[in-house]
Amino acid sequence: MRPTPLSHVAHIVKSLLNDQLLRDIWVEATLVSITVASSGHWYLSLKEGDVTMRGSCWRTVNARLKRPAEGAIVHLHGRVDFYGARSEVSFIIDDIREAGTDARAVELERLMALYTTLARKRPLPAFPRRIGIATSRTGAALQDVLSTIQNRYPCVELILAHCTVQGPTAPSEIEAALDLLYAEALDVILVVRGGGAAEDLIAFNSEVVAKAVLRSPVPVVSGVGHEVDTTLIDVVADVRAATPTYAATTATPNRTDLLQHLANLRYTMALHVANTAAELDMRLDDASARLLRAAPAVRIATMQQQLGYAQRRMQRAMTTIVQQRRAQLEHHAARIDALDPNAVLERGYAIVRAADGAIIRSALGTPAGIPIGIQFADGVLPAQTTEHQS
Repeated sequence: MRPTPLSHVAHIVKSLLNDQLLRDIWVEATLVSITVASSGHWYLSLKEGDVTMRGSCWRTVNARLKRPAEGAIVHLHGRVDFYGARSEVSFIIDDIREAGTDARAVELERLMALYTTLARKRPLPAFPRRIGIATSRTGAALQDVLSTIQNRYPCVELILAHCTVQGPTAPSEIEAALDLLYAEALDVILVVRGGGAAEDLIAFNSEVVAKAVLRSPVPVVSGVGHEVDTTLIDVVADVRAATPTYAATTATPNRTDLLQHLANLRYTMALHVANTAAELDMRLDDASARLLRAAPAVRIATMQQQLGYAQRRMQRAMTTIVQQRRAQLEHHAARIDALDPNAVLERGYAIVRAADGAIIRSALGTPAGIPIGIQFADGVLPAQTTEHQS
């Protein structure tokens, strides 16, 4: 059998889709997301039940249309097209009308409001030792987290709990992975997945996952790869990160910063030690000087020196006093010598004494004829009184 070229198959499919019914049709769907390209075109993600389809609304058309809100139920007019290069069926839109709000969007809004009040928003540990990761072992998100942590903080221990992050079983698998991690002694848990369309993130809007996150005994970081949309897990997680890489960055310190901080601490400590040592050296020198001054030998030498000074002062004072007393004594001796009767006798005077040795001081009243002695400087001459003559 001769095989049919793939391009021919694509041509056949395009021909089959070129039915008049599919070229002028109104459809109803939920607008999951809408992206505005730099060219001005709108690219839409549509969903109804389990069916999803891409939609395109060109700039020349959407210029006259009101941009619908994501999550709204819309009626779209246009045609079905097949792009063979990607084997992709899309809906080319020329009119959009909002028909209402998707019940799922209403429910998600209710859950967002409810779980916002239940979120704990605990601080992350500065230096985690063990980090748990809930994600797919085959996804790019895990590799992003591993490489980021290896570059930033390689000393931490990582524990992986595998789970699918997309599809109908994803919520229960994420819950089971978190329960496995809760049994470990961890410091923080990362729940991550790579980027994708909004409909790919349905598992992270599940109330099952939200309740599981709230049971966590340690802080949880959500790192779902979407920056525009906020999922329910972002609301209940302690910290929300825009991407898995940023989740790993948020949960770990940077070893470059740590090394720089350590170098700063080392410099500060060395400076403090040097200053303290210098101050202690000065205090030791001062204490040594005081101890030296207070040493018994020094004190004895000082006292001996002071005693020597006192002895010399005392000797000088005693000499002065002796000299002064000698001068006074000599003065008094001179005066005594001047009053000595013998000295008077030396000058030619004499002392008349009665026989009993009493000094006769006056001629009056002295009877005549009594023996007397006349004392000269060189001896006594006996004599006798005669009559008194005036």
